[in-house]
Amino acid sequence: MKKTTLLAAAIAGFSFSGAAMAEVFAFIEMPLTTSQEAVISPAPTPAPNSNGHGRITAFYDNLTKVLTYNVNWKLEDGAVPRAHETGNNHIHGPAEVGTAAAIVISLPDLPPTNSGNVSGSVVLTAGQASAIETGLAEGRMYYNIHSTLFGGGEIRAQLIPNGASATGVVFQNSELTLSNVLVPGIAGAQVYDAVLNFTNGTFVLTTATPVR
Repeated sequence: MKKTTLLAAAIAGFSFSGAAMAEVFAFIEMPLTTSQEAVISPAPTPAPNSNGHGRITAFYDNLTKVLTYNVNWKLEDGAVPRAHETGNNHIHGPAEVGTAAAIVISLPDLPPTNSGNVSGSVVLTAGQASAIETGLAEGRMYYNIHSTLFGGGEIRAQLIPNGASATGVVFQNSELTLSNVLVPGIAGAQVYDAVLNFTNGTFVLTTATPVR
């Protein structure tokens, strides 16, 4: 097996505990869009008239009950995440796409800037963990950002778990799967669909299928 550091940039900002990796569930690069804020239930609500966008990546460890996340956002010009007693960004559920639901987790406030990037982690209460472990696995949780222009929520992302249809980087069950990876130093073909295993703080290349 070959050790590699090619993933350093991809995982920057995250800290992983090697003891619990087998129980990590990953929800990868869900887009934050204004269109997802348009709901039909419990009451019809049109999408905000905004060009806001972004993405969220999240990992949940059901042994430590830690939710780790990375958020990028860009709100409508002039808008910033709004100040509110319940916070300005949350995970809600249970809810299907097109429906709204109560707050399950209030995440630490985003800074009052029109755009930005934050990474963080929170230890969930027993009640939050129970809701997340059911709702996330079913794809019935969503993340949203409330702004000064759209207090009810300007951009939202339904948190869809990894599966056969997932694209891009997938981290699940201690393995990171990448497509079209350039791996210098390997004889012959150097571009691979690669599977890397996270062991004792190191990613080890365990499978590398040449891209033809």
